[in-house]
Amino acid sequence: MTLPLEKITILDLSRMLPGPYCTMILGDLGARIIRVEDPKFPYANPPPFFQKGRYRESAFNSIIMRNKKSMTLNLKKEKALDIFYYLVKRADVIMETFRPKVTQKLKIDYETLKEINPSIIYCSLTGYGQNGPYEQIAGHDMNYVGICGMLNLNRPRTRFDNPDQIREPIVPGIQAGDIGGGLIATISILSALIERDNNPNRLGQYIDVAMTDSVFSFLPMSAAFEFSKELNDGIQNENILHGDFP
Repeated sequence: MTLPLEKITILDLSRMLPGPYCTMILGDLGARIIRVEDPKFPYANPPPFFQKGRYRESAFNSIIMRNKKSMTLNLKKEKALDIFYYLVKRADVIMETFRPKVTQKLKIDYETLKEINPSIIYCSLTGYGQNGPYEQIAGHDMNYVGICGMLNLNRPRTRFDNPDQIREPIVPGIQAGDIGGGLIATISILSALIERDNNPNRLGQYIDVAMTDSVFSFLPMSAAFEFSKELNDGIQNENILHGDFP
């Protein structure tokens, strides 16, 4: 069986869950994924594990890192950078999750790499995007679901026998920001590949994905309730579409 992305090569510089989740999907679609990791701090074997002991196998790695090859490069060294540039010439996509401005210091930013390969599609996936007041603030999934409003919506429903109860936000059972960011990045990369193939010059492009924006895109019904609240007597978490009725 031929897979749709079999001719596509992706260099994956991402860490943790969001970027690797994106490249996992692209790898499942046939893309050749090459993970480029820091030799001093590789992410190839994170918890949870299948076994105990020193040489334990990562369950996370078995799922998220499937269909991927990996190598280590210290991109702060000139020889390693030359190797990376060699790979860039033959690649279609770059996925990275560094904090904004870090790639410029490492000389692996989009403006640098598009001079090497004008067809390259470069996706940056961060918490708050490349520009704005939060761009340099570190964060994790909890921060993104909080700032976009999802955490505030995720509360226990009001009990009719206790209308004065304190309805504290409940942390979602999944990483909505990480997974959402990975999904939006996947859609964006696939769209960019189609656009490039329809472009007579086969020029690539830069993609800026923020996990906060990705989670916010999950809230169209919440926005509808907010915009119509003056005419709507119900609370959005207490109606048939949100599971309030058995």
